[in-house]
Amino acid sequence: MEASEKFSQFERYIRTLCNIIGFDVMTETWKKSYRTYISIFLCSQYLILMVYSLIIASDTFELFKSLSFLGFFFQCSLKMYYTIQQAPQYAVNFCCLKEAIYERHSKGTLAQKTTVARIIDLLVLVTKAISVLYTSSLFIFSLYPAYMYFVVHVKVPIFPLYIPGINIYSAYGYGITNSFHMLIAVYGLFGALTSDIVFIMFVVHFVTYGGLFKIECEQFDQDLSGVFQHCEWRTAVYKTFCRQRMRAIYQYHQSVIFYLESMQECYRNICVVQVASCSLSTVFNLFLALTTDWYATYGFIVISVFQLFVYCLMGTVMQIMNERMIDYISNLPWYMLPTEEQKQFKFMLARSQLSAEIMIRSVGPMNMETFTDIMQKMYSAFAMMYSFLVDLG
Repeated sequence: MEASEKFSQFERYIRTLCNIIGFDVMTETWKKSYRTYISIFLCSQYLILMVYSLIIASDTFELFKSLSFLGFFFQCSLKMYYTIQQAPQYAVNFCCLKEAIYERHSKGTLAQKTTVARIIDLLVLVTKAISVLYTSSLFIFSLYPAYMYFVVHVKVPIFPLYIPGINIYSAYGYGITNSFHMLIAVYGLFGALTSDIVFIMFVVHFVTYGGLFKIECEQFDQDLSGVFQHCEWRTAVYKTFCRQRMRAIYQYHQSVIFYLESMQECYRNICVVQVASCSLSTVFNLFLALTTDWYATYGFIVISVFQLFVYCLMGTVMQIMNERMIDYISNLPWYMLPTEEQKQFKFMLARSQLSAEIMIRSVGPMNMETFTDIMQKMYSAFAMMYSFLVDLG
């Protein structure tokens, strides 16, 4: 199967997920629909139920359980807000990606096809793994209340959220509460799955951009060596060849820079939200793991750490590919270029050295080093909480 066909299948899958939650921002004609308002409504209802559950909490631990999803709520709400705000930019990025990589190289060289196919195969594999992981987490999370109801004969809600006026211990109230909880959980699953896969899609295709740019530079190096052997350095034929081929490299490099800047614009705020919400959720659920035997807290710790790891890993991939792009440009035979082209080459080299990182405000660039620092700080907070509980006996 061709890489373009695999990408078409991937596109149908991701667009289906986007359509379910009402955020198909991959198309330029996207407008808010009833599905969008359903997602917003469920998010607002979650906030209302959380506040109500805090008010009626019987003890401190029940209050903490209700607050355990606070990070997830802020993550969903702010991601929806920033996605709506940057919707046109998402559509532009996706269209540029599709045209520059798959349509332009559908009849390219074997090396180009191999580079494109390798990345789309990796993307499909990662998408399947994340889909299975998230779906399994939801299944396990919802299985515990069913086990408690049918085996232990104890009514336990999926979330520690209570609906005003509905008694969870009645058959009717228990069914209504858990049905509404399941609806929120499914929409939350689709939202988290879609946002994470789309972010991974944009980052790994930057790797494709880099691989194709490397092939372009290596081919130019070979062709220039051949022309140099048959033409004098100052002839019009030599200068014309250098100008035309370097112009193609300039244009390709400009498209890569535009893609990077657009992606930074889309995810600058979302990455801040992701780091803050995952860190808050992890620390809070670690405290619940110390003080209660509530099963759900362990699942939220795993998912929060996994999301933080994925985003930091993708940030590291962007850094590495940006450094490789600089190496590809530096290895070009600039000394064999005419004077005018050498000036243009210096400009391209200077432009490539601008930061291509996604910054986390007041923390640093999003990469694995930052992930390690955040985990160390969370461990310090965990150790402090544990010491505090030990002192209290």
